[in-house]
Amino acid sequence: MRKRTESRKAEVFVIQPIRNVSMWLSLIASLLGIANIASSDREAAVVEACRAWNRPGSARVLPVQRVAPDGLCFSGEINSASSAAFVDALATLEPATPLVIVVHSNGGEINAGMAMGEALAPLKTTVVAQRVCASSCANYLFTAGDRRVIDDDALLLFHGGAHPIDEGALRKAIGSQIPADQVEAQVANIRADIDRQIRRQDAFSTMARIDVNFFRWMASFNDLPEDAFLTLCPTRDPVMILYSDRLLAMHGVAVHENRGPNSQEALTARVAALGRAEPVCFME
Repeated sequence: MRKRTESRKAEVFVIQPIRNVSMWLSLIASLLGIANIASSDREAAVVEACRAWNRPGSARVLPVQRVAPDGLCFSGEINSASSAAFVDALATLEPATPLVIVVHSNGGEINAGMAMGEALAPLKTTVVAQRVCASSCANYLFTAGDRRVIDDDALLLFHGGAHPIDEGALRKAIGSQIPADQVEAQVANIRADIDRQIRRQDAFSTMARIDVNFFRWMASFNDLPEDAFLTLCPTRDPVMILYSDRLLAMHGVAVHENRGPNSQEALTARVAALGRAEPVCFME
């Protein structure tokens, strides 16, 4: 979210025709460095099962649903309880098996999201963003996948992660709420908490094999003058940003299949179709 204020001789070989889609997927994955991902058939089956489980109006009780033997659906707010349920459910799956994880969430608590991402990153996973994956879902669940997929018409929305705070603005905000002699201690406590989050976020980025400066890059937009920001993003004060595949790939977040909006017009239309009202931006 933007706030104002190295030669080897050539070898000749013959590739035999591959008629099985899963075999094609495995070959492409090896060329791209994506090892041991789930077959296309299993990916499709898990995605469809999660779509049925998480259809609008469904009477879900838990935020997670296992799709035996290698799939998991997650839907809902990211908080300490849903994060623990997700991590516990993930632990019931065979860790050596390529997994398909389908996620749908508007986001939530940053530490809860990082705990989910830390549990995902060491595994062999395809992560599929379904309907909406925003904020902590985009930051820490989607980025943790070996293969990353944006499902039909799904929104992958970012608005930054842990980053240093404007301490002057913080002092002003809390100055009228607590006694003056407690302000500096409160600012120091908040600064220490954020510093811990940033260190944890850096460690997660390394674990997930994405650019350790990805979140700093997002935060840098906060410091741009409004006119400069508007040359990159046509929406004033967007709550969320949908980054192009090109921008994400520049920071190690390769999107391997994208069936979601890929323009401002398509994004605006999809947001409206979902009944959402917050301003959003497509950044190329």
